[in-house]
Amino acid sequence: MISQRWFGRPGRILPLLVSVALAGCAPHAAYHTRAASPGNCVGDVLASQCRDSYYQEFDDHDLAFVEFSERGNAFDDGRVRDVVDRIHRMADDGGVVVLTFVHGWKHSADEADDNVQEFKGSLQRTVALLKERFGGGALAGRRLVGVYVGWRGASITVPGLEQLTFWDRKAVAEELGSGGVTRLLLELDRATGDSPGNVLVVIGHSFGGAIVVRALSELMTERVMVRNGADGDARAFGDGVIVINPAIEASQALHLVEAAIDADYHASQLPLFVSLSSDADRATHYAFPAGQTIGLLSWKQTVLTRGHSYDRRRPGQAIPLSEKHLDATTVGNFAPYLTHRLRYHGAGNGPPFEFLTCEAVPAECEPMGWTTLSGQPAIGPLPAHYPLYFVKTDESMMDGHNDIFNDRVRSFIYVVIDDVIRRAFARDGAVPRARPGEAPSAPVLARPGEFAERLGATLEAIEDLTAQQATPR
Repeated sequence: MISQRWFGRPGRILPLLVSVALAGCAPHAAYHTRAASPGNCVGDVLASQCRDSYYQEFDDHDLAFVEFSERGNAFDDGRVRDVVDRIHRMADDGGVVVLTFVHGWKHSADEADDNVQEFKGSLQRTVALLKERFGGGALAGRRLVGVYVGWRGASITVPGLEQLTFWDRKAVAEELGSGGVTRLLLELDRATGDSPGNVLVVIGHSFGGAIVVRALSELMTERVMVRNGADGDARAFGDGVIVINPAIEASQALHLVEAAIDADYHASQLPLFVSLSSDADRATHYAFPAGQTIGLLSWKQTVLTRGHSYDRRRPGQAIPLSEKHLDATTVGNFAPYLTHRLRYHGAGNGPPFEFLTCEAVPAECEPMGWTTLSGQPAIGPLPAHYPLYFVKTDESMMDGHNDIFNDRVRSFIYVVIDDVIRRAFARDGAVPRARPGEAPSAPVLARPGEFAERLGATLEAIEDLTAQQATPR
């Protein structure tokens, strides 16, 4: 039994809580500081020369770590320059496919972190699929490079207390998105942009998605506003930006969405931005609105008059947009932004996936979570070949906020990447053997039936690879 005197002496309790928190503080330093050496991860991947290095060379792919302080500054700019220079040389030589991943809340660049381990596994599966699809032909000479962007997403490791870090980790994520991560992404874009055969895809999860949105939304807004003619292409950042269960308020993307709906696009328009969020993500449906409501108590919010905001049940009648809803709802959960619904049916006689527009299934694109937004709100009408894809799914596809590395989500990401690789190879004159001579006029995301078909085929291929790796030799 706790002595009553403790309740009368808060001065003793506070130091105790502070001591517990400090004991569970994650380090504020780079985890990968060892100099890179050729082939340092060929053979013993557990050796320190591999695990501690900021640039890890495996048999058939590379993995680079770029780590940032809480103020958004790279711990060592020399390492960043080395990573970018290596990618630039490969891009100019035989070509390169770069997958950049920005992790989220409660994670870091520690080799023991499950995001690091899962990203490594995803790179292995991706290179195997690329070899099967393009190997021996167009992929020859192109190197797959993963870039893991590390930051202090996990600041306290004490179970329970880590939940209290929402507000300061969100603030740190915003700082990173306004600082060195923006420069890194621009450097990677420049390093890979000289040749049309190179590929750069940026992926962010949770607060990592917030970092990506914060870093690139203004740039993407500019690109949709400055394009070739009224129905011209908007230049994508790299070859696409994907965020998964992004933990950033919808207001941060409003300017991009409003600029993007202004005019039609060419049929060949690449996706500029792809968001995938799950109904089963309680963190963004409930914890995020709660945190935002508390954090913005002193802020003044208003109702915005918008002619492009309407209820699908009454398409001719404009409805206002509330800043309260925009601030308390994440980008991927904000019903007016939603464009598609992804269904997964599992193994059976029929196709495992369906990819449907919200116009086709409006009841599946209604507001969810802790919100007073109701009805079937939408923004539009959307222009032809609209390049922003806000996709919602359920627990059968992604069962929770952190369920982002399962084979179904990997299939989704891979099909998007596979499509831009096909197009890049075609532009470069190296047409993939899978579809000889074909350069698709529209991205696969704009062809829902084919996208769902490719998802099923890719999931089957990934599951076969997993089974082969698990089979004893």
